[in-house]
Amino acid sequence: MEQSFLLSDVSLLSFIMIGVVALLASIMGGIGGGGLGLMIVPLLVPIVGIKAVVPLMAVSGLLSNATRMFVFRHHMEMGMSMAFLLPAIPGAILGASIYSMLSAKALYGILGAFLVIYIPMRRWMDSRRLRLQKRGLAIVGAGYGVLAGNLSGTGALVAATLLGAGLVGPALVAGKAVVHVGTSLVKIAMFGAFDLLDFQLAFAGFLMGVCMMPGAFIARWIVARMDLSVHTKFIEIVILFGGLSLLWRVFV
Repeated sequence: MEQSFLLSDVSLLSFIMIGVVALLASIMGGIGGGGLGLMIVPLLVPIVGIKAVVPLMAVSGLLSNATRMFVFRHHMEMGMSMAFLLPAIPGAILGASIYSMLSAKALYGILGAFLVIYIPMRRWMDSRRLRLQKRGLAIVGAGYGVLAGNLSGTGALVAATLLGAGLVGPALVAGKAVVHVGTSLVKIAMFGAFDLLDFQLAFAGFLMGVCMMPGAFIARWIVARMDLSVHTKFIEIVILFGGLSLLWRVFV
């Protein structure tokens, strides 16, 4: 078992780096792109340990997405969001339970593989351009819950699914925020029950979440003013190399 995370083991430079990257990831995620939270995972792993990454990001994600819900509250489509979220809750409970039993190397493999397959998965879903009804949202939501309980940065699947249901622009951002707040609450409860989330780790997640909160306000300003195609390609490259770096840790 890995040594428990201690705030005293993290240098001031590491705190600053995490805060800056968290803010940038929050801004990009608030613009509406999927999977942008994955940017921070490769940075967190060597600092807090692989076992602490998902619990820490559950706390920070709760704060950042609650802020995003407030900022984009006038654009919410609660019917669509809840159709996705409610079936995801039991899946997240199952996923968090599985997470508590996995070894560090298994988690490296799962996180790395997810990062690597993210790009073709997103492009495949985009190419279909299918409109999902509430039944389809519920089916995908149930599977997403299991995935979300094990991994951080699963916003790619949420974004693609809600986009397929017809949510675009600010409505898509608001819908993602609703889903992530709900699943974050479930994961925090489960990780606490399995002793994977203690006070120090929760406080570190709180600090990271505070750094991410201004990103929602910045994203609201730029969401209708920026062509995201170039940024999407850049993020895909970051995600790919991050995934390969985590897969490498399985073999070293």
